[in-house]
Amino acid sequence: MSKIILGIDVSKKTLDAALIFDNRTFCKQFKNSADGFRLLAAWLESLQITRVHACLEATGAYSEAIALFLHERGHWVSIVNPLRIKGYAGANMQRNKTDRLDARLIADFCQTQEPDEWQPPSAAVKCLQSLVRRVEVLEEMRQSEENRLANAALEIKPSIERMITLIKEEILQLERQIKQHIERNPDLKEQSELLQTIPGIGERTANVLLSEIEFDRYSSARAIAAQAGVTPRRKQSGTSLKQTSLSKLGNARIRRALYFPAIVARQHNEIIKEFAERLKKRGKTPMQVICAAMRKLLHIAFGVLKHKRAFDASLAFSA
Repeated sequence: MSKIILGIDVSKKTLDAALIFDNRTFCKQFKNSADGFRLLAAWLESLQITRVHACLEATGAYSEAIALFLHERGHWVSIVNPLRIKGYAGANMQRNKTDRLDARLIADFCQTQEPDEWQPPSAAVKCLQSLVRRVEVLEEMRQSEENRLANAALEIKPSIERMITLIKEEILQLERQIKQHIERNPDLKEQSELLQTIPGIGERTANVLLSEIEFDRYSSARAIAAQAGVTPRRKQSGTSLKQTSLSKLGNARIRRALYFPAIVARQHNEIIKEFAERLKKRGKTPMQVICAAMRKLLHIAFGVLKHKRAFDASLAFSA
């Protein structure tokens, strides 16, 4: 029997599934929840299907749970960059867009392109990811409360101030947990120390990178840059060539984590500094230079970890 394909279009609330089975395509919608996952599994069992090649786009938290659910039940799971699906749709002249059509497109992509199998993060990385992402949520809450405080009525200012204090204390507690977790894991500890030898990358940035990227699973820095969405995208219409921008597809957390380090690296990292000056002389805008510096930092990080050697501006790390 030929491979059974399951394409899933993931949204916040729903999963639109397209199953290619026995030369036919079956479509069904499920809730993006634990109950929905169980119903999806029951649907496959009702068709006497024990293993599929499931494919879905990388949509962060929305796709991680269903991917892990299917992986734990022995299915082959592929998570692909949305840019690949978009390119495939364009090459196949697909213009209409609905969730059901997207699911069928993903299934067709999976059947013809046979994307690589996804592996869930290790237990150590998953724990780190949970802690780091929780800090991110609390930082957003703190900023929101501080913004609220600026224009708050006098009567509620003490309440807001107490909340800000509590949030800050919780952030400090989580950061202590993160430090302890990294100390207990030799691989994470070594990688964290190596990353922090790169001018521009501090402890917090290293934490985000290690929680969102398992560097040893990638064969090239270019692949990591694509996952982060810091690869350049050129827009062209007819004979008009528009300026290059970031693809912005991929992991937004990595992009946020690299933005300010890239600015710092322009001043204190000789490789980034020289690189940025060359781009500036070529007429690149300040934002284009920063984005390119973000990408360069990822390449340097990959090289440092690949060679297990502290950053040295006189050495060129091959990526």
